[in-house]
Amino acid sequence: MDIQTPSVTSTVRSVPMRIIVLGFCRTGTASMRAALSILGYGNTHHIGRVMIDPAEVDAWTAAIDAKFCGKGRMFGREEWDGLLGEFQAVADVPAILFAKELVHAYPDALIILTTRDPDRWWKSFRETLLVMLENKRTRLARWLDPDGYGKFVPFARRNLEILLGPLDVIQEVEAKRRYMAYYDNIQRLAPPGRLLEYEMGEGWERLCEFLGKDTPEAAFPHKNDAMMILKGSRRQMWGIYRRVAMRVLAPAALVVSVFIAMYFRR
Repeated sequence: MDIQTPSVTSTVRSVPMRIIVLGFCRTGTASMRAALSILGYGNTHHIGRVMIDPAEVDAWTAAIDAKFCGKGRMFGREEWDGLLGEFQAVADVPAILFAKELVHAYPDALIILTTRDPDRWWKSFRETLLVMLENKRTRLARWLDPDGYGKFVPFARRNLEILLGPLDVIQEVEAKRRYMAYYDNIQRLAPPGRLLEYEMGEGWERLCEFLGKDTPEAAFPHKNDAMMILKGSRRQMWGIYRRVAMRVLAPAALVVSVFIAMYFRR
């Protein structure tokens, strides 16, 4: 018996899927998303969208369970449109876990593979994503917000462990081996003429030629993924702390106010 697939949005696609960015996490995907926005592709779906919407966590978890655990129905075009129907481009996890499925579901979409030297990638990954997932503030926020942040962090961790293996025992050599194997797989997967391998720092020329776009006058965007990840994580956690503090302090403030009122009435 199939498990019911969670639905996030309408299964009617409102815009065509034009770009599938299959670069690994920490290879400049934030800069590429910004570049695609400048070129007229709108917002690109990425992990940040999932972070703010627990319903997306449920839907992507169903897709992961079906593909990697044999639970439920594998996603097809209808389910992908339900998740991604308002986007012309998709990047980063969890989408890169489904590279083959998305390439087949959207045969007209072009594929961009952002690349990075394995040594530089590992250093960035170790100092950002691993830190964010393991620090004490993260554990506290998960406990205080079990249905939001507490749901997202294990989901994000599961994404990375599918790609790299258990994070508790991750080692540089094995992580870089899996990283390079991922790129080999995408290169074999991409149909001829649909793939652009792009390294940050190249600028607009090759990207615009591949996409058939005029070169913008604006400089190619440079987004510091590391700072964006850490700042975004801290901002979300402090928001959780504030909301919890308000829930705790508001009743206390009411009790104090009642006692003050009673005191002055006497």
